[in-house]
Amino acid sequence: MSQRYRILFLSLMVLAIAAFSTAAFADPCLTVYPTGPTVYHYDMSEYYVVGPGDPLYDPMYDRGGYCLIDSNTMDIDMSIYQAPNLVGFTPSTDGMDGYFFEGYSFQLVIDGFSNTPTSYDNIILVINPLPASCPPMVTIDGNLVTGGTYPLGSLVVSTPTAEGHNYSDTMVLDVTWAECAQMQFWAYDDENYNGMKDGGECFSAFSHDTTVPSARVSIGTIKAQFGGSGQ
Repeated sequence: MSQRYRILFLSLMVLAIAAFSTAAFADPCLTVYPTGPTVYHYDMSEYYVVGPGDPLYDPMYDRGGYCLIDSNTMDIDMSIYQAPNLVGFTPSTDGMDGYFFEGYSFQLVIDGFSNTPTSYDNIILVINPLPASCPPMVTIDGNLVTGGTYPLGSLVVSTPTAEGHNYSDTMVLDVTWAECAQMQFWAYDDENYNGMKDGGECFSAFSHDTTVPSARVSIGTIKAQFGGSGQ
C-alpha cells in the first residue's frame, strides 16, 4: 500500500471510530408526555399524516382522524403513540415539536420506550420556562425544584409493549408550576454524568397555563382540538 493510500486509510479509520464512539456514548432521550389529553406537534420534515383511504392508514392508530407516519421508515411511530390520551396531530410551529396540553398541575410520564430491553441509570428531567426570561416555580412530587433540571434516578425497561416489538417502562411524576405562560419538559439519560446531553433531539411535553394570555398559534390549535376557543 502506498504512503498516500495508507494515510487515507488511517484517516478513514479514525473518522469511523470517532463516529462509532459518538453513537455509542450518546446520551439517549426518553419520551415525556402527560397522562391527560394532548396533541402531538410534528416536524413536517420527519413526519406526515394520512387519513382513511390511504394505504398506510390504520384505524387502530387514528387520532383525530389521522395516523402519524415516519417519513424515513414509512411506518407508524409507536413511541409517539405511547401517550394514553393522545387526541390528534398538528404540524409544529416555531420549530417546537412534542406533546402540547393545558394545565399547570398534572401527572407527567417519563417513558423509556425502547426497541430492546435496556437500563437508564442517571435520568435527568430538564425544565424550560417559556418565555425563557420567566423565573418559574416548579414542584415535582411535592419537592420544590431550584434549578432547571431534576434528577430522577434509574429506570429499567424490560416490559414488552402491546405490539410485542418494543419495550416500555415508565416513571410518573406529580408536577405543578406557576408564574409563567408555558413550560417545556424533556428527559435524557446522562450516561457519562457530566450534566450535559450528548445525543439527538428528545420528545418534549409543553404545558400551557390557560389563565395566562398567549398569542401562540400552537395553543389556539390545542384549544380548538379540545373543543375550546383559541387565544
